[in-house]
Amino acid sequence: MSDRPVVIVVEDDVELNELQRQFLDIHGLDSVPAYTGTEALKVFQITRPAAVLLDVMLPEMDGFEICRNLRLRPGPRVPIVLVTALDSEDCRRKGFQSGADAYFAKPFDPEEVIGVLQGLIEKAKTGKG
Repeated sequence: MSDRPVVIVVEDDVELNELQRQFLDIHGLDSVPAYTGTEALKVFQITRPAAVLLDVMLPEMDGFEICRNLRLRPGPRVPIVLVTALDSEDCRRKGFQSGADAYFAKPFDPEEVIGVLQGLIEKAKTGKG
C-alpha cells in the first residue's frame, strides 16, 4: 500500500476520469474512480481519501448534492474540488455554498487544478484548513 495521498475522481465520462487519474498519478497522487453520485458516496465511505475531485453533472445525484452530503459526515474535513462545464456565477456560488473548497470550469488548466489540490491536501494534513 502506497502512502501517497488518495483522491477520489468522480467523473461519469470514463475517458476523462482515466485522464484525470493519470494526471494525478504523474503528480504523486493515487486515485480511485467513481462514475455516479451514489458510487462516489460508497467509495468515500470505504476509502480514506485525502481529497475529492468532483464533477457536477453526474447520474443519480449532482456534484452539489454529493458535496453537501460529504460535508455532513463526521470526521476530518476532506478537501473537495469541483470541476464542471457549468461556468455561471450562480453555479460557482452554489458550489461554494455546497461546501466546495475550489471550483474550476472546464476546460481547466490541469496544472492549476493539481496545484490547488496539493495545497488543500497539505493544509488538511497539517490541520491549517
